[in-house]
Amino acid sequence: MNEIQSKYFQFEELKNETKPETKFYHYLGWNSLIILKLEIKKNAKIDFKKINQNYSKISNKQKIFVLTEGECNFEIEKTIHNLKKFDAVDLVAGNEQYELKAIEDSLIYIVSAFNLEKQDGKPKIFNFEKNIESKNLWGGQIISRPYEGNGLTFVLFDLKKGFKFEDKGHANEQITWLISGEMDFYTNNIHKKLNINNGVDIGPYHLHGGVSGGAKGFDVFFPKRQEVKYKN
Repeated sequence: MNEIQSKYFQFEELKNETKPETKFYHYLGWNSLIILKLEIKKNAKIDFKKINQNYSKISNKQKIFVLTEGECNFEIEKTIHNLKKFDAVDLVAGNEQYELKAIEDSLIYIVSAFNLEKQDGKPKIFNFEKNIESKNLWGGQIISRPYEGNGLTFVLFDLKKGFKFEDKGHANEQITWLISGEMDFYTNNIHKKLNINNGVDIGPYHLHGGVSGGAKGFDVFFPKRQEVKYKN
C-alpha cells in the first residue's frame, strides 16, 4: 500500500455545468473529505437536486454550508434564512430539501465526506464570527473559531502577519484553504505559498506549519478532532 502524501491543490471546475450563472468547483481528499466551492450570480438559484445530481455520494450525508462573499436566501423546511458573510448552515441529517437563491453575486463553500455515517438531527444555522467562541488553539497572534459538527470539525482562522506555527501531525485528514491573504506553508518537507488560489491536503501524522503574511481561511478535519480545545 502506497504511503499517503500531503498535497497542494487548486479547486477543479466541474465541466458539465451548463448554466453560466452558476459555477461548481471541488476538491476530494485522501480520506473522502470533499470541499465544494460554488459561485452563484445574482438572482440565480441552486437546489438540492442540482447538488445531488453532481455530487451524489454526499446526497444523504451531513453537509456544512458557509457563505464567504455576497448574500443568499437559504430555504429549508418552508422557511427562508437570509445568509450574509460567515453565516453557515449545518444539514446534520444530510437528506433535507433546500434551495439557495443569490441576492448578490455570492461565494459558498460546502464541506462533507463520502465516508460520513448517516445521522439524524435538525438543521443548525449560525455565524462563525458572531456565534462561535474564539479560542487560543496555537497561542500568539491568531483567532480560531472551531465548529464541532457531528462528523466534521470546521475552523475559521485569522492569522496576523508574522505569526508562526508548527503541528507535529495527527491521524485526521486536514484540508486548509485561504479566503484572503497569504502564508508560507510546509507539510512533510514540501514548501509552498498558500493564497486564495490554492489549498493543502495534509497527510496522516505529517509535520506541518508556516508563517503568515496575514491570512484568513478554513481548516476542515475528518474524522472530527477529539481534543477538548476543538469542541464547542
